[in-house]
Amino acid sequence: MKNKKPTIGKIQKSLWQECRRVADILYPPVNGVTYCYTCNKPISGSNKQLGHFLAKSVCGAFLKYDVYRNLRWQCYYCNINLGGNGATFCRRMIEENGQEYVDKIFADKNKNIKAIDHYIDLLTEYANIQ
Repeated sequence: MKNKKPTIGKIQKSLWQECRRVADILYPPVNGVTYCYTCNKPISGSNKQLGHFLAKSVCGAFLKYDVYRNLRWQCYYCNINLGGNGATFCRRMIEENGQEYVDKIFADKNKNIKAIDHYIDLLTEYANIQ
């Protein structure tokens, strides 16, 4: 019997779950409460979304699952209704990390990689974060 490789869809699903787990470690609740990165309202349950600084549609495979630089906790309203609340997201990223940091993220959106290999590497990296 042939050993089947996982499909990119299954890898992405697993990677997204790891991103959510790692985001809870990197951006832990304050006094037991997680706050929206862009509007600062308390979030939980289905209102607790992992939003992209640069939208999935434009960030490229290199940044799509970058929990360190491109993903932060957001409320449903900011993430879905406001399309990520990009202006506020950007302002906060600049305040926290500086303009050069944000410029590097924008430059990296054009980085060409083989997506499946990158995703497998990220899965391995994130699995080691406790």
